[in-house]
Amino acid sequence: QVWGFARREGRLPSEAEIAQARQLCGWQHVRLDENNRTIRFLQPGVGLNLGSVGKGYALDRMAERLSSRGVQDFVLHGGLSSVLAKGQSWEIDPAAGQMMPGWPIGLADPLRRGRQLGQVRLYDQALGTSGTALQFFYHKGKRYGHIIDPRSGYPADHALSVTVFAPTAAEADALATAFFLLGPEKSTLYCESHPDVGAIFVVSPDRSRGSLASVGRCPDLQTSTR
Repeated sequence: QVWGFARREGRLPSEAEIAQARQLCGWQHVRLDENNRTIRFLQPGVGLNLGSVGKGYALDRMAERLSSRGVQDFVLHGGLSSVLAKGQSWEIDPAAGQMMPGWPIGLADPLRRGRQLGQVRLYDQALGTSGTALQFFYHKGKRYGHIIDPRSGYPADHALSVTVFAPTAAEADALATAFFLLGPEKSTLYCESHPDVGAIFVVSPDRSRGSLASVGRCPDLQTSTR
């Protein structure tokens, strides 16, 4: 809200505004009561925004409904950044000349709108992508994206985009945002203790050309020239 992204109107806040907003960040200000199904905020001005997990959670609930009705092979999209695949989808890979399992899912190129970095074959897994390709603004020549690091109060700039692969879509969505803030090295530490999670980072020091870095357990990325 302080940076204007809640209204899709980016603005540069003052240091005082950032400091005040940071004081309202953190789960120490929230009390969840599982038995009574209630949420209580311990300080005025605190709020919850489910934007980083909402689509993934919805896909998980949809998958449960389909599975309970006997549908075992399907792929679900929540917009362009959240995907959940269950079961199998087999097709011939022209390059390999053999049947390949999984649903082909394209990963967007954060530097070239409408183009792909390549494709992964997804099955019994979810992916979530976080990036600032669509929500950002420039101020005095500097680019500011909409993913804010609560530790500093400023937009994170470790990567152009991060795609996380995880057992559930809610996990993939949440971890994509977290990994975007942490960067590849610290995200690797998480993946080492969670062997069913992996991520593909697109990084670039000057936004002129991106390079790929993968951590943890990821499907093979078939790079694209499109």
